[in-house]
Formats: sequence, C-alpha cells, structure tokens
Amino acid sequence: VTVMFSDDVEQVEVGENFSASCTGNECIVSSEQGVGINELIIIDLKYPSNTKVVGVLFIGQELCDVEPEQMRVDLSLDPTQEPGPTSPAITTEGPDLFDGCAKYEIVETWRNGWKGNLSIPIKHDTSKWRIDAEFNKPVVADFWAGLPERWSNGGTRVVVLGQDWSATQKAGTFFVTGFTANHKEGANVYIKWMKLKKCWATGGCTTCDIVKEECSSRRAGAISISKVKNGVALSKSLSGVFATEVKECSNDMPPVEIEFSSRVKRLIVGRGRYQASCSKYKCTISTTKPIKMVAGTQLKIKFTAVFWEKPGKLVGLNYGDEDMCHD
Repeated sequence: VTVMFSDDVEQVEVGENFSASCTGNECIVSSEQGVGINELIIIDLKYPSNTKVVGVLFIGQELCDVEPEQMRVDLSLDPTQEPGPTSPAITTEGPDLFDGCAKYEIVETWRNGWKGNLSIPIKHDTSKWRIDAEFNKPVVADFWAGLPERWSNGGTRVVVLGQDWSATQKAGTFFVTGFTANHKEGANVYIKWMKLKKCWATGGCTTCDIVKEECSSRRAGAISISKVKNGVALSKSLSGVFATEVKECSNDMPPVEIEFSSRVKRLIVGRGRYQASCSKYKCTISTTKPIKMVAGTQLKIKFTAVFWEKPGKLVGLNYGDEDMCHD
C-alpha cells in the first residue's frame, strides 16, 4: 500500500505484521502475510500531525485522490461491506498559485493563425518583464502589452519588452495579456518554446519557461508516452514506458530522471520494485532495493504521471549521467 502525504515524511508507525519505508512524501506499507479474496485489510498507521494524506494506492490502483481543496473521501477498502460514514473532510495545500511561470492557452483559431492568452502570476511587484519565443515557422505576430516586437531568424524568433504601463505589476495579482499570430494558410505552425523574464521592483530577476521545447530527438525506443486510457485522473495523466538495454553490469540501476512541461503531482511506478519522487516539473525513478544489472538485458519501467493541471509534454530524459533526450 502506497500512502502519499502533503509533506515529506521520514517514517511512519504501522501495526504488527506490517513494515513501512518512506521516501520523500511517499511511504510503502507491506506485509509477508497472505490475503484471501474479499478479506478486509486493516492497517493502523501513525504519521506526523503536521502532514495530511493526499493519496492511497493499492497494488498500483488509486483508492483516493485528494485534490488541493476541501473534499470528502471514503477510505473503505472492502467491496463486500455497505458504504460506511464518510471520512472527515481532508484539506491539503496545492502548489502556490503565484510560484508558477504563466498559463498559456489558445482561445481562438482561424485558417491561417490563432489567438493566444497569457495569464502571468505576479508574486512580487515588478519593474519590467520580457518574453522570448521561437515559432517553428515564420509568423506575423502582435503581442498586445509589449513594445514593437524584435524579430530574427527569418521571422521565427521574437523578443517582446513590456511597455511603461504594463511593465509594473502589483504583487498578488495575475497579469492577463495575449497575442495574435498569423501564418501561411494550411501550414502547421506552433510555438517551439517561450520564456518569461520578470524583474522585481526590489531588485533581482527570475526566468521561467511558459512553453518548453518538446523532447523530439529522444533515442528511439527509450521512452513512449500516451494518454492514460484506464486508471486515475484521465484528463490530468499520462502513461509511459521507459526502456533501454543495460550496457554494463552493476549492483544497482542508475536513477531515471524525467522532466515534463507541466507541474507533476506524483509519478506512479511499478509495484514494489521502483519508487519515484517529484519536485515541480521533474521526477526521479530509483529502486526500493538494489537490483543487479546484467549487461545485454532489457530494462523496462512502466509509469503514470499525474499532473496538478493539464498533462505535460516530455522535455527531458536522463538515465544516470546520460542525456537520452537531447543527445
């Protein structure tokens, strides 16, 4: 049984005949006891009072998925029993709304272009901002709140600076703006990448990715990703398989680091053998116990990524020290 908490947990106490191991905000509870069909499993679990349960998995299947808002969850595990009283409301904290970069969405399209909106969270008062972007093909675009655009690379790269009235934004607000992009009719045009630089009134700047460049040159067969057809949170999940040939013998598997373009809530990996920890956009897969790696054999790891918002694209993949995405 995998129990996910709202904060990192060093250890939990479990009842007799059970054992628990914790990594980051996830703890795996296991037992050597056999379990019969329709048998009720009861685990006494004690964990720190300053954290909350945000998810429970049993052999890879989700039993509860607590969104970052107040909701009621029934933790009954026995399908033969009548539904009992609903559990007390559980409140969890999701990511800070003002920690993100910016939300980009296409709000209107036509045969030779589209209109995009940008919602930019302002954590501190700003003194100026800048947007850098690259399209895959030449476009004619107009960014509404910026000074006249500076184009290069044959009309595919652009730099946009905020005007006097739009450069200064107040903390705790969302700056909403957008742009129109027109191109040759029938052409398949999209944004390859877009970066945002925000500079604070008190000094200092930060740069983030509004649109990350998709990992299109990853090694053939290294990883395959598709939308989940069965399982948890369909609209917020992606499933995939990481596969590679083991080139040399070792006493354990090197960590697998996967980076997505959207913030990851958690990464669900194979039963018992692997574990995953996530921070913002990146997730690292490692082994729960050392695994003997034999040269010439095939390594395969199935996973499901659950996102806070919409599913993201693969933008980074590392196997140990090897960059399998960009090399």
